[in-house]
Amino acid sequence: MVRWGIVGFGDIAAKAVAPAIRAHKSSSLEAICRRDKASLDGYARDFNVPNTYTDYAEMLDAGGLDAVYVATPVNLHAPQAHEALDRGLPVLVEKPMALDATEAANLVATAEHANLTLGIAFYHRFYPINLRVREIVESGDIGDLIALHGNASSPFAMTPDDPKMWRVDRMQSGGGPLMDLGSHRLDIFYSLAGPATRVGAFSDQRVISGNVEDTASLIIQYASGVQATLSSLWSIDPARGDYEVWCTKGHINVPFARGTEFTLNRPERSETVTLPADDLHDLPLIDDFVRAVEGTGPHVLDGAGGLQVQHVIDAAYASAASGEIITLSI
Repeated sequence: MVRWGIVGFGDIAAKAVAPAIRAHKSSSLEAICRRDKASLDGYARDFNVPNTYTDYAEMLDAGGLDAVYVATPVNLHAPQAHEALDRGLPVLVEKPMALDATEAANLVATAEHANLTLGIAFYHRFYPINLRVREIVESGDIGDLIALHGNASSPFAMTPDDPKMWRVDRMQSGGGPLMDLGSHRLDIFYSLAGPATRVGAFSDQRVISGNVEDTASLIIQYASGVQATLSSLWSIDPARGDYEVWCTKGHINVPFARGTEFTLNRPERSETVTLPADDLHDLPLIDDFVRAVEGTGPHVLDGAGGLQVQHVIDAAYASAASGEIITLSI
């Protein structure tokens, strides 16, 4: 049984993470931490959590935990993950894993040196439709993978008093929709195409205040030869979360990466594939991490993959700032 503690217990933890941990057969939620004591006590009652803390170090030092989920703003991901790793605790970190690739690489190195599990919460990867798309591509059934195109966009609906307004402060968030939404799509691209080698990008601020982009467009070249384009926006309404997979003998259209169907198009016919998703969309994420901790299965969403995504994001921001194509070493 893996005994979990969650730091930064708020909206994401309450809606997705805590229910998944409680539903997992080999997990229990033992402790939660947030600064607001009134909210903390309310969440503890809602989820029947025995131990509550307003101080993260106190939660870690109290003992009784086997793993930590970090659900705080992005600027706290790396330092809080390091604190857990330093105490010998495996860590599952919200996406994106850090403010930049330097922080992310240091985190990966620390976990590897300590022989501890480090996971990144790119839960989109485990939706049945996305797993099936990858199976089709890897089988070669529709030929060689040539190109990918994706959208990861939504309207920016927060008001100035919203507690999540930290997302428009680069010091806390690391960036705008590319970090928040685009990172998920880049993880799926990584799962299909492998490491990236060159990145070009534009970014603008069209509709929001703050010091992050609300509009980003990327072109990516992968070592496998695959090319990709990505639009990640907070400047449109309604939201779009689709992606397309183009191969030499067919292509796949996924209208919503967190949905239940996609269209498989071949030269001679097209078919719609429907695969239901679990209501607890974080349950496969928790299972992947627990299996890695217990040594009973491969770790899919590991720190190394999260670092690959962070490299692409860093390169995109560098390209947008310089007007140059950025080359990555893999």
